[in-house]
Amino acid sequence: MLWTLLLAAVGLVGAFQAPRALTTKRYDGYKVLNVIPVSQEALDMLHHIMLTNIHIDFWQEPSAIGAEVHMMVPPEQLASIEDMLKDSSVVYTTHVEDVQDVLTPMWNEIDSRAFNPEKQAFNINDFNTLEDIYAYLSTLASSCRPGLTCELYSIGNSHEGRPINVFKISKSGAGRKGYWIDATIHAREWIATATVLKVLDNLVTGGDANAVRLTDAYDWYILPVMNPDGYAYTWSNDRLWRKNRRPNSGSPCLGTDLNRNFNFRWSTDGVSNLPCSDLFCGPSGGSEPETQRVQNELIRLGPSLASTITVHSYGNMWMFPWGNTVNFAGQVCERAADHDELMRVSDITANAIQATYNTSWLRGNSCEVIYATSGGTDDYAKGVAGVKYAFCPELRGNNFVIAASQIPLSYNEFWNGVVALTGAINA
Repeated sequence: MLWTLLLAAVGLVGAFQAPRALTTKRYDGYKVLNVIPVSQEALDMLHHIMLTNIHIDFWQEPSAIGAEVHMMVPPEQLASIEDMLKDSSVVYTTHVEDVQDVLTPMWNEIDSRAFNPEKQAFNINDFNTLEDIYAYLSTLASSCRPGLTCELYSIGNSHEGRPINVFKISKSGAGRKGYWIDATIHAREWIATATVLKVLDNLVTGGDANAVRLTDAYDWYILPVMNPDGYAYTWSNDRLWRKNRRPNSGSPCLGTDLNRNFNFRWSTDGVSNLPCSDLFCGPSGGSEPETQRVQNELIRLGPSLASTITVHSYGNMWMFPWGNTVNFAGQVCERAADHDELMRVSDITANAIQATYNTSWLRGNSCEVIYATSGGTDDYAKGVAGVKYAFCPELRGNNFVIAASQIPLSYNEFWNGVVALTGAINA
């Protein structure tokens, strides 16, 4: 009650989440299996499980023969899933022995920080609550480098009434092109928001020569949290929540996968029509308020945008449209008419990322790199908003619960990629 009254006093009821609930979902006995499909039949079986079994959570989706698949299995499903894998001669090991053993130290650290008066509320090198992120964004304009114009604006509200905030960095001049970066369409992908916030901070303050050059030349639109309801829920109730939080008619299960909900080739490939599935595409294309807000803004900005980048985790991938198969059926992925040009820019970008810490990044259209999907942000940006260079990276890591020490590393990689990307597009 006191929390609600305090928020009401400053007009922010519905904007931010309350402190973490004591009912935070636990994952005792949940295992994450590392599965290696060694045949097309095994790959098809894993795809089938992903789209039909609402109890299995795929952290890293089935993509290709020989490529790792990470699937979180609840204890009551473990025996049957392991039997199925053994019967199909699928090789697997344990990736995470007990998910709760990973979550507990994370929450302990967060809780100790929350009640430590010596710890600042917002830390650019740590994970932050939605409340602290929004407070930071509201004051960031005061750090705007001389000669730039910085503004925070809302493109509309989420289902639960939270503003979907975009930070714009611009400079006077006719015909300037813009870059759009959004993050955390999937609520649990905290590293995406943390990485993008560091990019934003660097651009606003002119933290290095490239930041100065890129803000002198281009406008920037940064949306650090596209799914604010879901992100708030990962802090208050369930760290591994993926979807938004709108109820589904006729179902006890909440939420739609916003990255399957954009109204372009909606519900044609790689989605689930089961409301309880993490891949539920919604009742119709663009049905969700969060999707609608971003669609409208991409259409508004589309003619002026040089590129869009919608940031996910995890897996070390740099992808682009299209996500669907040919004619929405079969096993052949559809390539964009300018596929070779998108691949050229992606190669330059991914090579710059790889050179940062000698890592390896896949690159290509998302259907070929991962698997067929439809209703994604990058496909909509290209197919409807008309943005030629629409990209979807999957950041570093092999787990959604990633240490805060990885944030600067992720930022360095991604920032080097962004710098290389702008140069490749302008070449």
